[in-house]
Amino acid sequence: MTRLKATASGVAVTFESAEVAALRDLARQLAEVLGGGVPDHGTDAVRDRLFPRAYVDPTEDRAEDDFQSVVHDDLVQGKSDAIRALVAALDAGRERRGRVEVVLASAALEQWVGAMNDVRLALGVTLGVTEDSSDDGDVRSDDDPRSLGLAMYDWLTYLQGALVDVLLADL
Repeated sequence: MTRLKATASGVAVTFESAEVAALRDLARQLAEVLGGGVPDHGTDAVRDRLFPRAYVDPTEDRAEDDFQSVVHDDLVQGKSDAIRALVAALDAGRERRGRVEVVLASAALEQWVGAMNDVRLALGVTLGVTEDSSDDGDVRSDDDPRSLGLAMYDWLTYLQGALVDVLLADL
C-alpha cells in the first residue's frame, strides 16, 4: 500500500514494486496517446477528455481550430513533461525490500499531480467511469471485468488526492 510522509523539502512516497510497475505502464500508455497532433474531436474519447474543446458550440469550429493551433503543442508539452517527470522520479526512487521510496520536491509534486490527473482521466474514459458512476459496490463487483481497472482508478484517485493535500498544506 502506498504511503506518503511529509518531509522538509516535499514528500516521500513509498510504493509497492507492483504499484511502480503499474504507474510506469500507465505513463507509457499515456505518452503514446499524447503524441499525434491536434485531436479531431469525436474520434478518440481519451484525447477528447485530455484536450477538451474550448468552444462547445459546433458553429465555432473555426475558432476551435484557431485555438487548438495556438495552444495544443504547449498543452502536449506540459503533459508530456509531467509524465516524464513521473517516470524519472520512479527511476530515481530508492528500492528496498520490494518497496520503492520516491522523494518529491514541491515542483516535482506539482508535475505529479498533473500526471496523475491525466493518467486517471484517460483510465476513467477507457473504463467508462462517469460522474454518475456508483461507488456503492454494485458497479465494482468482482464479476465486473473492469474490476481491476476500477481498483486502479480508485487508487489513482486516492494518490492524486493525497498529493493535492500535501500541496495545499504548503500554502
